[in-house]
Order: sequence, then C-alpha cells, then structure tokens
Amino acid sequence: MRIILTGSVVFVIWAFFSTWLFVDVLKPALKKPVPEVTVPKTTDTVADSLALIYALMPKDLVIRHDFNKAGFKPDAETESRLAEFKSWLDNHPESVLIITGHTDLVGTPEYNQELGLERARGAMEYLKGKGFPESRMTVVSKGELEPSAGYITAEERAKNRRTVISIKK
Repeated sequence: MRIILTGSVVFVIWAFFSTWLFVDVLKPALKKPVPEVTVPKTTDTVADSLALIYALMPKDLVIRHDFNKAGFKPDAETESRLAEFKSWLDNHPESVLIITGHTDLVGTPEYNQELGLERARGAMEYLKGKGFPESRMTVVSKGELEPSAGYITAEERAKNRRTVISIKK
C-alpha cells in the first residue's frame, strides 16, 4: 500500500510541475515574437560585375547559308546586330570576335570542314568591310561536328548550315 501511496503522490507532484512548466513557461515562450536574426550580406563585386558584363554582351549572331554555298546576304536585322558587336568591341578592347562556320552532314568530313572555314572567312571579310579590325577576329570551322538541329529533314539540315559570330572576353 505504501508503494501505491508514494507513486500517487509522485504522480500528483509531477502533474502539477509539468502543468506549471507548460502553462507558465513554455506556452508564453511560444507566443513571444522570435527575434529575426539578420545575416550581413557579403557582396562579391567581381562576380556581380562579371554577371553584368555577360548580361550586357550581345547575344550570338547566327547567319544562315544556302546548301553548298559560303556566301550570304545580310538583312536589316544582321546589320543592326553587327552595330551592337561593333559598339561592344569599341567599348571593350580586350574582347575578340569568334566567327565559327558550320555545315550540315552532306559531304565528306574534310569537305565540310573546309566549307565551314570558307563560310567563317566570308563572314570575316564582310566584317572587315564594315570596319571591324581583323586583329580582333578569330576564324574557326566546326564543319558538321556541332549541329544545332537534327539531320533527318531538309529544314533541320538547313538550320545546321550557319556561321555563328560571338564575343569572347
């Protein structure tokens, strides 16, 4: 009987203690506003300035070519985009134009490599005529190695016959 009586007393004391702890300590603590801890921002100005530079850079200019031809006919959009590139090169003397010629899969890999180079050189000659300095242009041929579309349909092959003008920092 003594054990039951002792257990009951301990239980009652524990019940009062846990009720007091919950009502007077824990519940008000839950209602208090939690202080907001602000972590100071570290600014990486180098990364921010690089991101800004890349965001302001002109996007790649794609010139389409006819089958087995290296020449192209510039349109108004090409002319306006070239003005962006010219302005960029004037303002950023460390930049270089990369002119990359591409072909479709028709023909031998050697022929396509040479045709891609002819396309890139033709674009370079056109740019030189527009006042772009030759020393700031690099000509590359990817031939058939980097398609932008598939090779199944004629439309897909036509998308692969291109010259891409981009800026390299």
